[in-house]
Amino acid sequence: MAPVEVRRTVPTPLGAVWDTLTDFGAYGTWIPLTSMRTDAPPVRLGWGFGGFTGIGPVGFLDSMLVVRWRPPADGSARFSVRKTGRVLAGWADVRLAATDSGGTEVVWREEIVPRPETVGRLAAPAADRVTARLFAGALDRMLEAAATRTTTS
Repeated sequence: MAPVEVRRTVPTPLGAVWDTLTDFGAYGTWIPLTSMRTDAPPVRLGWGFGGFTGIGPVGFLDSMLVVRWRPPADGSARFSVRKTGRVLAGWADVRLAATDSGGTEVVWREEIVPRPETVGRLAAPAADRVTARLFAGALDRMLEAAATRTTTS
């Protein structure tokens, strides 16, 4: 599987975008059929969270660990997570940069591989297209929410 990359530039300030994209407990708001479980705050390296996707008790937990955490400083920010669940392997890397006009450029790269990985990689062409659509839609909804958020960073 190749990593999927979604890029967006929005007029929203970096702090508000960061606060929204790192509100992992709220991801269920933007990802269909998903409810979130998180470690106790604050978010930090090694902090864990997961999204349970399904209907009722039927579904799976996509668990993740924060492996990079660089809050906004000098006009940029970045976080990365590694998928640790029994169903999905992979990672996500999210980079934010302030634009000259006061907005934010977002680059979200993600690779999702169903386990076992050797079998999951066989489904890569179809899975990559679905992943790209799902993450583009979720990111667009997150950025819409960020536009109305008061920044705390």
